[in-house]
Amino acid sequence: MKKEETWQLVKTEAGADLKILKVRFDYYKNPRNEKTVKTIALSGADSVNIIAKNTDGKIILVNQFRFGIGDYTLEIPGGMIDEGETPLFAAKREMREETGYTGTNWRYLGYVQSNPVFMDSLVHHYFMEEARLEYEMELDDAEDVELLLLPPEEVYERIENGIIRHPHTISAFYFARKWLM
Repeated sequence: MKKEETWQLVKTEAGADLKILKVRFDYYKNPRNEKTVKTIALSGADSVNIIAKNTDGKIILVNQFRFGIGDYTLEIPGGMIDEGETPLFAAKREMREETGYTGTNWRYLGYVQSNPVFMDSLVHHYFMEEARLEYEMELDDAEDVELLLLPPEEVYERIENGIIRHPHTISAFYFARKWLM
């Protein structure tokens, strides 16, 4: 729901280019008090993640080190959409590169805003069935991935118990609940 009076963008300034993200400074006029405030926004490519169910009915998860928290997270495969790619093409590419799996019956589950507090990108969620290991992993220099296959009910259990904490994984499982529960 929108308020009747909205924030007015006064000006924008470019900030640092951080490889996968670009910093932008936006100056907005607050309709409540008429003061202009300097805000920061990170611009980057949209991304994808994939809930993949193999032929045994198990979900393919990845355990990987995340630099932001300096620790490992248990999550679903995914990554950035490269320039010129559709979200579905990127999802299939990321699934193959990160896990070696391919599959059928791809479904678009929806999207979430990555972090609307200071980011302008989206995360597109996909569901794939009949996943089969067909390739070797093609990991980037900054990736070290361990695969884990779990039944859907155990994934939801780990979400509820706080073992799986990655917000994009949790939102994907929310979207996929009608196919998994």
